[in-house]
Amino acid sequence: MGRLFNQITSLNNLAGAWEEVVDNKGSPGIDGITLEEFARHWEANLMELRQAVRANRYRPDRLQRFTIPKRDGSPRLLGNLTVRDKVLQRAVLRVLDDLYERCFLDCSFAYRQGRSVQQAVERVVQARDLGRRWVLDADIDDFFHSLDHHLLLRFLRETINDEPLLRLIVLWLNEGCPDPDWAAGTPLGAIISPLLSNIYLHYLDLVMTRTLPGFGLREADTQSEDWAQSEDWAQLSDWEYVRYADDFIVLCRSQAQAEAALQVVEETLATLLLDLEPNKTTITTFDQGFEYLGCIFEGDLFYFEWEEQRIEVSDDRGWKLFYRYGPEGYE
Repeated sequence: MGRLFNQITSLNNLAGAWEEVVDNKGSPGIDGITLEEFARHWEANLMELRQAVRANRYRPDRLQRFTIPKRDGSPRLLGNLTVRDKVLQRAVLRVLDDLYERCFLDCSFAYRQGRSVQQAVERVVQARDLGRRWVLDADIDDFFHSLDHHLLLRFLRETINDEPLLRLIVLWLNEGCPDPDWAAGTPLGAIISPLLSNIYLHYLDLVMTRTLPGFGLREADTQSEDWAQSEDWAQLSDWEYVRYADDFIVLCRSQAQAEAALQVVEETLATLLLDLEPNKTTITTFDQGFEYLGCIFEGDLFYFEWEEQRIEVSDDRGWKLFYRYGPEGYE
């Protein structure tokens, strides 16, 4: 068994994961077992879970599926785990979070310790104040349910050389498929899904920050490779890219630069077997106004709503309120 797998399935790590699950509270899964019921024999339950996982007898329980409304009123499909699956996914997350934090880039802000919506918005304002007032406001079409399993495993294997651990993740991915005939998707509501989404979109981060030249995993032709490393590419890609989960924008100095960014995003997402939502993707400006992460940006200020109050942010007082409260509905 691999080092990571042994670390994940240690009793100390499982006990720490159980404590975090208790702290987060939450409802029972499809088996109806509550946190209180699990807690009555939590040590024996953790031992039984550990033995099942290490003997390759563990199989995840079915997800409890339900929907909640999005901010625009459309339904969002969620999956609720059973308590034992929450504990095991949390145990994996406790180990992999630290591993991947060393890999992720400064442009991503969601689901990472010490990072927040407020910091992402501050980055947007900094880019605006440096003259990047054209904005590619992009939206990935149904990202969490479209994430390709084969590509995700390819990305995972670049960092993880631990087959028992990868088998665990595959079990969760298969259980979370919205369509059993299509190896794609990771369920919203699963503890491991936010990390998997960051791992998947890390490739987009690499391209958009010029950490990785070119456009994708496919074999690039020589002309594309040359252009990606040229001075023209360097000038056009002098943008600021900010991502919070699957919600990202590219802040540019000109319309031409924003159009170039859109081309790169489209080609890179195609490589990742993803699409932009055309009705929610646009090129705009700060003067025209746009919404990002629950904030409305208009000219040189932005505002958000808190407890049905509109709070404008354009001075020190506004920033203090923003860092104290921030927009609702984001973690």
